Amino acid sequence: MNSTTLPSSAFNEEKYMSLETYRRSGEAIRTPVWFVESGGLLFFLTRSDSGKVKRLRHDNTAKVAPCRMNGEVTGDWHDAEVSFVESAETIAAVRSLFDQKYGAAVRITSALSRLQKKKRIFAKVTLSQG
Repeated sequence: MNSTTLPSSAFNEEKYMSLETYRRSGEAIRTPVWFVESGGLLFFLTRSDSGKVKRLRHDNTAKVAPCRMNGEVTGDWHDAEVSFVESAETIAAVRSLFDQKYGAAVRITSALSRLQKKKRIFAKVTLSQG
């Protein structure tokens, strides 16, 4: 698959993205997530023990679409591949983008995860072509 940059304005001004991942049975599971965009890529933050992470470790293909907080899709679906961010430099840059976009809300949820001793990880979404 060839990667591509985001279609112009596909996720502009959006706060939520619906992430569709797949169980081993092939069943699609859709989850609204906070996200940021950088360099034509999308990034989301989630707990490392979440179901979506487990599904993505088994099958990194996904679909994404802009959505509302309740998961109601507001735009087109895009095929994608998801990988987990390992680079400390990239993590710091993406964390800064989350702080700028979501402010205190993301800092509070991160603090709660730390109190619960739950690790949070960043994932990179690369849109697929064809």
